[in-house]
This record gives sequence, structure tokens and C-alpha cells, in this order.
Amino acid sequence: MTCKNISILALILTALLLTTACGGTKVVRGAAPLVRMNELSHTGNSISLQLSMRNLNGVELDIQSIDFNLSVEDDELFAYKGPADTNITANGIESWTIEVEESPSSKQLLDKLQAGDIKSLPYSLEGSVTAAEEGKLHFSHEGHIYPVPGRPGHFR
Repeated sequence: MTCKNISILALILTALLLTTACGGTKVVRGAAPLVRMNELSHTGNSISLQLSMRNLNGVELDIQSIDFNLSVEDDELFAYKGPADTNITANGIESWTIEVEESPSSKQLLDKLQAGDIKSLPYSLEGSVTAAEEGKLHFSHEGHIYPVPGRPGHFR
């Protein structure tokens, strides 16, 4: 076998190995999105909540509805159940905002936080999204709510 034939054989083997390595890649499907609270604000008698939804799937996630509770110190700050109509591209992120009526206890807690009587509020965000092809996907996240400096009524 000549040097030229050996080089051609080595190139063919390398191409086969590279093709095999790529063929085993699996696309993630059916993973729940990461849902996080970006910002919460309250004015008048309503609370506005902006959520960030990150799609961990290698395919588009067509979210039809969302159902969740936002709890602070083991008390429900508010709950939401309704349509979301959001498409998140493969491995993409979308922001989604809702507005709900504020309860007297929610207003009192957020006012205390804004006034500095409380430094932060521990929260938990738990719920599920219903996606067109994947069905119901559950999510949860815990963190702390802090006032945004220079923006009264806004929290992160």
C-alpha cells in the first residue's frame, strides 16, 4: 500500500468517526421550562408580575396555559390560572407579564418591604405550564424579594 492510499484510508476513517460522533446526539424534549420571577410591582389595587421562561428543550415549546402560586413566608401572595399563549424557541427565553388584583395582606407585606421594615421576603414560585405537544410540565423556584432602589413599588 502506498503512502497516498494510506492517507486516503485515514481520511475516510476520520470522516466515518466524525459522522458517527454526530449521529448519537439526542435532542432534549419534554423538559419543563425554568420559570423565574424577573420583577414584581404593585400600584393601586393590582400586582404586576413579570416571569422569565427559559426553554431547556432542543425544540420549540408552545405553551398554552400556566397555573402557579407565588407564596411569601408560606402564605399565598397570589395565584394565577389561565392562558399563556407563548412560544419559546428551542433553548430560548421569553418574558411573560400578568396583572392580578392585590389582596389587603399582599399590599401590607409589600408596603412593609418597601418601607424597609422588612429587608427581604423569602418566596416560592410553584406551578405548571401546559404545552401543546408535551402536556403538563411542572416547575418550582425559591428566592427572595427585594425592593428595587429608586423605584418605589418595584421589587426583584
